[in-house]
Amino acid sequence: MKRDCAKCYKVGFGGACPPVGDKAHKYEFTIYALDVEKLGLTKDTTPAIVGYYINQHTIEKSTITAYYKR
Repeated sequence: MKRDCAKCYKVGFGGACPPVGDKAHKYEFTIYALDVEKLGLTKDTTPAIVGYYINQHTIEKSTITAYYKR
């Protein structure tokens, strides 16, 4: 499958980019209220450690689900 999205494969969220003609893709966005202002992590911190720190400092969280197709 050819990816026609120049934003793909970069660090961070580059926006919704399902293949043209594919069924709608599901996107879940979760926002967390933390009990600290900063987690003190670096760009080299592994996703597992980021998740651990977020879970340790979460007060509340909320998720919105969106569907998008092109």
